[in-house]
Amino acid sequence: MFKKKRLALLLGLLLLGGVAWRVDLLSALVCLAGAVLLLLLLRLKHIVTNHFGMKKLKTCRGYTFQLLQQALPEPPRPRPWRFIVLGDTRNNTTVAAALYRQARTLDPVMAFHTGDIIRGGKASELLGNHVRLLEEHLNPIPLFCVPGNHERGPRRDYGAFKTLYGDDKFAFAHDECLFVGFNNCAAKGVTARDLEFLEQRLERQYEYKFVFTHIPPAFFEATFAGDTRRRGFKRGADAFHALLRRHQVNEVFMAHIHGYATEVLDGVRYTLTAGGGAPLSGRIAAENRHFHLIEMEVGAHGLKRRLMILDRGQWTERTVG
Repeated sequence: MFKKKRLALLLGLLLLGGVAWRVDLLSALVCLAGAVLLLLLLRLKHIVTNHFGMKKLKTCRGYTFQLLQQALPEPPRPRPWRFIVLGDTRNNTTVAAALYRQARTLDPVMAFHTGDIIRGGKASELLGNHVRLLEEHLNPIPLFCVPGNHERGPRRDYGAFKTLYGDDKFAFAHDECLFVGFNNCAAKGVTARDLEFLEQRLERQYEYKFVFTHIPPAFFEATFAGDTRRRGFKRGADAFHALLRRHQVNEVFMAHIHGYATEVLDGVRYTLTAGGGAPLSGRIAAENRHFHLIEMEVGAHGLKRRLMILDRGQWTERTVG
């Protein structure tokens, strides 16, 4: 199946070929030059408008990872307490708002977003389709996000995301639980630097350890995808899995392929939570193809997971693991 950009490129090439055949090669080259110039002008427009949006984004207060950590209760609440995980809202403000409202009713200590918060990575999108929703529907619950590939932005540098959150990775502990998030989209995999970051954060002993990133490893994708095409990463996947096993990570949360899936591999639970509003993937089994969030409960005697599904405005739930 062609992606939209590849299909547009193919159609453009076919059109140019038709011009060259029907008219002449020079006319085709003129058309090609005009198309390239138009694309460059559109790119410049996005960069300029994003520059002004960044100025407004810098005025947002309280969203850096450091300030979000300071908003956590100290001392921690008595157990059991909860945290929420969701992902791939992708500018679908209707579904995202419904998920945030439901999350707030569950009274969690914190929430996590596994990336692709918006569609184009621009500052104006973060302001209108993310920050506004958080203030209206999730406040005062702190939301920790990792960037997805759609957060790259016009300069492909995750500039708007880093301006809002201060970084593209985080690591902190709360009530003997470790939470680590990092950006694995820039390199489309896990690099030596990523492994070093994870090693340093995960080596200490905690009762529970959770990792958050956007793109899942291809070996996990193979457990739920209904075809042989892979969108998950292969670069560094084996080393990543070995590190998680060695440090006894309880669960890894990811997104990127729109829907829900979970599997325990060598003692590590991998969970795909990408039902935040983006178009749902036909590659995922129908029973897991839905908008949803995950409620995690940290209790005195272990972890409990609850999948909360939004279907035509109604909520249903499913206990997992």
